[in-house]
Amino acid sequence: MGVNSNLYERFLLLSKSVEEKDPEAAKKIKEVLKSSDNPSEMRYLEGLLLMLGELPGELEDAPDFEDDPEEFWEEY
Repeated sequence: MGVNSNLYERFLLLSKSVEEKDPEAAKKIKEVLKSSDNPSEMRYLEGLLLMLGELPGELEDAPDFEDDPEEFWEEY
């Protein structure tokens, strides 16, 4: 549980940083985002960046499949 616990604590600290409007929050989040290869973690981190008013990253691109049923609800 050590790795998951550390990750949880890191995300908790980053979330708190966003809530408290830490001027270094975006920089801290981007550093963690660069080292992550887990799509779920990356989406969470990009969500935090969006809350700070940052531009969305690569995971927030427009849907790329015209008839993808999973993305249909996002488009309409």
